[in-house]
Amino acid sequence: MATTLAQIETLVRFRLQEPASLATPGSITVTPQGTTGTTTWTYKLVAISATGSTDAGAASSTATGNATLSATNFNRLTWTAVTGATGYWVYRTVVGTSPTTTGRIATLGAVTTYDDTGAAGDSTTAPTTNATGLDSPFWSSTELIGLIDAGIRDLWRDIVDLKQEHYMTIDATNVTLSADTATLSGLPTDIHKVYILEPRDLTDTGNNRGLAFEPLDYNDHRFQAARAQADIDPSNAVIYYAVHAQGAPVGAPTIRIAPQVTSAVNLTLGYVPSLGTLTSSSDVPIPGEADNALVAWTVAFARAKEREDLSPDPGWLAIFATEKAHLLQSLGLRQYQAPSYVNATFEEYW
Repeated sequence: MATTLAQIETLVRFRLQEPASLATPGSITVTPQGTTGTTTWTYKLVAISATGSTDAGAASSTATGNATLSATNFNRLTWTAVTGATGYWVYRTVVGTSPTTTGRIATLGAVTTYDDTGAAGDSTTAPTTNATGLDSPFWSSTELIGLIDAGIRDLWRDIVDLKQEHYMTIDATNVTLSADTATLSGLPTDIHKVYILEPRDLTDTGNNRGLAFEPLDYNDHRFQAARAQADIDPSNAVIYYAVHAQGAPVGAPTIRIAPQVTSAVNLTLGYVPSLGTLTSSSDVPIPGEADNALVAWTVAFARAKEREDLSPDPGWLAIFATEKAHLLQSLGLRQYQAPSYVNATFEEYW
């Protein structure tokens, strides 16, 4: 299951000893079990952590409960887990014939279900304020999310350089080489690196069979000669291409080709896109279990705010470096079907 930036922030705040507030729990689903009836039972849920408790979630009821709760006829309560919660308090606020007590009926761990078989309530009222975080945190959420984003981009750059196609995207819709032109059109604006360029129609009966695109430096003598060549029929030919201009996130790069063609060719482009904008609700776009690395990065740079020299904490940076090295090592080879060696030249003649 992917981790969000907000979940990384929660982990970071615990290490900074400044936990963020837990979210107020959502509604409970109340489902009578055994013999049902016409009795209304109502419950509220409170999430708890090491720093305190939340306010209660919305009251949730059933109107088809048995008047007397027991091990046979009971109300099953289920809910969605609250991120960061270590447990829950369950309150019963409206009762039937038995039991007749209200208040807190259960203190639970990090579970998402509870069966009320008639537990006694302690007559207390569910809390109405959230006391699980700080009123004025030293590190704002915007600040920490920004640092997490920077750590993601640091890891992303090195993962891209592994050239294992973790982020390769195939565009078989937009890119076109028009007739009598030296540049491609329809390029996505998020291109970071180009993996492959080829005709969209690769069938034997297509108009572009035998057409191949070969990357080449724009100032290569072969590219220079191709630029001076007359337009060619786009079949059984080699067309050179060169990628230039900044590319993402500034905008789409320019891909120049030579020689030009006499008729348009629809293309397939394989490329690495830029990460784009990430928010607290975004999934961490790093493969290979990178949570520990991102926590270490963020704590290191967050602690710079409280250091006299304003530099990242060296101990946490060392942890990040170790986590990053292990992550890159684990991502270095994605498939093992083919052997990771090649035959030596003329080896078969030995």
